[in-house]
This record gives sequence, structure tokens and C-alpha cells, in this order.
Amino acid sequence: MSLPTVAIIGRVNVGKSALFNRLVGGSRAIVDGTPGVTRDRNLGIGNWSGHDFHVVDTGGLVPGSEDPVQTSIERQVGLALEEADAVILVVDILDGLHPFDQVAADLVRRSGVPAFIAANKADNISRDPAAAEFFSLGLGFPYPVSALHGTGTGELLDALVSVLPSAEHSDEEAVSLAVVGRPNVGKSSLVNRICGFERSIVDSVPGTTRDSTDTMVTWQEHRFRLVDTAGLRRRSRRMDDLEYYSTLRSWRSVDRADVVLVLMDGSEPPSQQDIRIAGRAWELGKGLIIGANKVDLGFDRKVWLDLLLESFHPAKWIQVLFLSALQGNGVGRILPIVWQTAESRSADLPTSEINDRLQKAVQDVQPPSPGGKPLKFFYATQTGMRPPRLLIFANRPEEIPDNYRKYLENSMRELLGLKGVPISISFRRREH
Repeated sequence: MSLPTVAIIGRVNVGKSALFNRLVGGSRAIVDGTPGVTRDRNLGIGNWSGHDFHVVDTGGLVPGSEDPVQTSIERQVGLALEEADAVILVVDILDGLHPFDQVAADLVRRSGVPAFIAANKADNISRDPAAAEFFSLGLGFPYPVSALHGTGTGELLDALVSVLPSAEHSDEEAVSLAVVGRPNVGKSSLVNRICGFERSIVDSVPGTTRDSTDTMVTWQEHRFRLVDTAGLRRRSRRMDDLEYYSTLRSWRSVDRADVVLVLMDGSEPPSQQDIRIAGRAWELGKGLIIGANKVDLGFDRKVWLDLLLESFHPAKWIQVLFLSALQGNGVGRILPIVWQTAESRSADLPTSEINDRLQKAVQDVQPPSPGGKPLKFFYATQTGMRPPRLLIFANRPEEIPDNYRKYLENSMRELLGLKGVPISISFRRREH
């Protein structure tokens, strides 16, 4: 990563995610009164006094727990510490010193990473003296803070940025890839396979990933930000608050992505929810790739693809990858195709090429003549990108039938080689 990294760790329900949200300037992590809501790491970018840095939120530590998810959380915390340039240990000033705080402090001490104690929930100045007992953790001065209200965080951040290394600037921005789909189709397994080691907790229980997590990877000097999202269930009245906010954040992850990989379970026909997710990403103007996971189960690829094309017509313009997140089949093709798709989505198309393609499309299928007067198309130009937007001048744009508009859209996408990318075409009147 080009920016220094700060990890936030601590036991359950001390306010780590609230502090994370405070540092990155928004509600990126799920905040809830239920202990253990954050299971995976969550990544955001913070800024203080001109210093940019990555902030990593981690799951709450419950040492000695027999819950297998807790074992996974401890591995995630270990990964965060390995990558961190500094760490914030969050403790609860209301509860006072807890044995789990000492365990967390020992983890930090063994990592050798510069550490800062945030004594959270100091919502008024009368509670500040209570922070003194956390000196016994051996990590220096405990900063009384209120993650909820922001008090005290300035002093903590002043100290934090003073130990961070300078950011290494990169001329190339990372391509953001959101991996989305229904629960338990293998999203976390796929992200872990792409990364080469475990980054997200993988479990056979649907809904293990509750929040969206970001990971930076590199392929042939191209940088990618991988976003593994919570499973997108169909909205229902019985959806609880936690599930609702997980779903909301998944869609926000899609909204900020350049390319979306919709992962489906290839061992069963594409569901209505699969198609709804893909359609929504396409409508949002994202580059789109469809992955059919679990080829190791031996399903018929042609039959599955035919079913997809029947229910989702834009699939004819989209790369469909047959994958096995478990065994790695087809995974090596993902990042090259993501890069190609992102390039198409941000293409700056030469005006001469656009007009050559427009003329070819019009010659291949002659325009209709509403009211006996032929439609004429004079000129086209690109007006935007991500996704590409074209403006075509015509003599009577208001009379162009919908089917011919759709024909031009599909033809221009094909002739311009825009695979996996929606294209927006608008028309404007011109008499000559």
C-alpha cells in the first residue's frame, strides 16, 4: 500500500468500530451494541493534519473463547498487526481495566509496532482521571477519548501521525473491485484465493461476512482494491437492523467500485436475486463480470450459461468466468479481466472512431422513417466516461423508436469493443 497503516484492536464492544468511523469520517464499519458485530477487518482512509493513512478495524477479542469464529478473528488481528505501522488499543473507561485488555496489550507488545491507548467512552471531563489505571498495560499514556462525540481524539491523532512513515505516492490509482452476491456463494473464499492467503473469515454458515472488507493486491504493477461484501439477501420485512445495515453497506461498496464481480453458485440455476444484483450493478454504470463458482462440482457450463442469457440479456456483453474458489480454477483470469474492464469503462474514445462506428451501424441496419420521413444521424461525440457516454446528433431525435435506440447502443458497444461495460447514449436535434 502507498499509505501507512493504523490498526485498531481491542476486546469486544469497547467502541473500536465507532472510533474507526470517527477516524475515516463516516459510517464505514457497522456499529451496534451487540458484542462481536465486526468479525472481519475493515479498511478506510483517515486524514489528520495533512497526513493520509489507512485505518484497519478488527473484530473484538475474546481470549479463551471456544467459538471457532473467535479463532478466525484472532488470526485477522494478527494479520492487521503484521501490516500496521502503528496500532490503537481501545479500552473502555467505564468498565475499567479488564483481563482481556492485558491480553490485547501483550499481542501489541510482541508485534513491536508503535502503540497508543484510546480510553474510550470518556464522554465528559470528569471521567478523564479514570484513564490513569491503563498505564499498567505498559503502552504509554492512555488518551481519554469519546469516539461517539469526538472529544479527545485530536490529541490521540497528533501523537499517532508523529510516528507514521511518509506516504509513498503512486501516480496510478487502484482499481476498485467489489465482489458481491448472495450469502454463501463463496465470496470470501474467492477473495482469499485471489490474495493468496486468508484475509476474510470463511465459514460454511451463511452470512459469516457481515461487513465489507477491503484488501489491496497487485498484478503486473497494477493495483487493485478488493472489497469482499456481506451476502445480499432479498429485502424482507423480517430483516433485522444489523442485516439491513450490512446490506446497505454492501450496496455502498458497489456504488464506489469501478468493477463489480457478481459471484453466483454454478451448481444451481441463476436465481432472481442473482439477476437482481447483476442488473442493479449494470444500472449503476459499473464494469461487470459474472463468476459461476463451484465448477469442482461438475455442473454443465453450457446449460448454466444458456439459463443466464435467458434471464439476464446484458450477459451477452459481459465476461462470464467459470471458477472454483475452493480449488483455484479460473481465478488467475480475474484480475486481468478486471483491468481490461476498468480500462474500457474509463476509455477516452477518439471522435473519428466513434463516428466511423456510428456510420457502420447505420449502414448495417437502415434507420426507420417515421411518418415517411427518414431519420438521419449526423455526428457523435463522447461526453463522459465511467461508463462511456455518447451524444449523437440526429434530425428528429424524439421520433427514434426504442428498438432502434437499443440497436445503436448494442452496436456501438460491440463496434467500440466495450466488453462488460454499459454505455449511455443520448440524442440531440440537429437539422443539417
